[in-house]
Amino acid sequence: MFHEKQVSYLYEVGIQGGIRRAADILGVNPSVISRQISQLERRLQLPLLERRGRTVILTEAGKLLAEDYFESRQRREKLENHLRDLRHMRGGSVSVRIGGGLINVFIHEVMTQFAESWPQVFVEISVASMQEMLNDIVQGEADMAVAFGPIGSPELKRHSFRWGPICAVMAPGHELACLERVTIEQLAEQRLIALTESFGLQRHMNAMFQSKGLTFSPAYRCNLFSTAKGMSQAGLGISFMSRFAASSLIEQGKLVAIPVDHPIASSAQCHLLRNSDRRFTPAAHHMWRLLLNAFNDAESTLPA
Repeated sequence: MFHEKQVSYLYEVGIQGGIRRAADILGVNPSVISRQISQLERRLQLPLLERRGRTVILTEAGKLLAEDYFESRQRREKLENHLRDLRHMRGGSVSVRIGGGLINVFIHEVMTQFAESWPQVFVEISVASMQEMLNDIVQGEADMAVAFGPIGSPELKRHSFRWGPICAVMAPGHELACLERVTIEQLAEQRLIALTESFGLQRHMNAMFQSKGLTFSPAYRCNLFSTAKGMSQAGLGISFMSRFAASSLIEQGKLVAIPVDHPIASSAQCHLLRNSDRRFTPAAHHMWRLLLNAFNDAESTLPA
């Protein structure tokens, strides 16, 4: 009855609210989209677009076509994922997104065990920000994610664990390094190292400062925990993360982690996330169980 390309153009126009904006997203000439949608309207003998002021919306018929296209695309993507899994040995591949501050626990407590049990399985590991992880899980680009910080996606299946306190991480020679706890007011007077706003931990820091009527004003901003740790180790300022994230450098005496004296810092959580609509391979299910066990064990070591 109609070509999929035509319906894909209609779908994008509905999402973007205009032919020109859809053309910019798709990288085609607006006249191509107009012509294809007009051909589709003539074939169906139904109007598919309706202009409302400066925007274009889909008619009832247009919405039905767009919804069917979206559902069909989702089904195809799931099929492609399953076929991709079958290309790998022993139950397929596993794709994991993980926050930078959780890498150490993941590698030492999970990957070492997983590699012994499933040595032939392909594992894709990507360090990502909170928003990137949520997007990849929702869109089916990743099997699971390990995130830190506030979560606002109730449609995801989630297991949460205490992972605090959030600590101020600094060189041993820093003037605050001798404290047992450090207040937000004390931190506001120091040179601070921020992560980008897409990190859940940075959202926690911003919220703590705001609760005290202060603004988190960093001297530096970076997008990697390793960079933040390196800068703190060099004495350039104070970075923020859990003690787990900096454990190796703390044990070596190269960094000191002082708990931040704030309820948000002490109640911070990490989360294991998955899309309940995505079918796990046996290998992915095994990794999920290892993650649950590892974070349960780690949580049990924290003070009550």
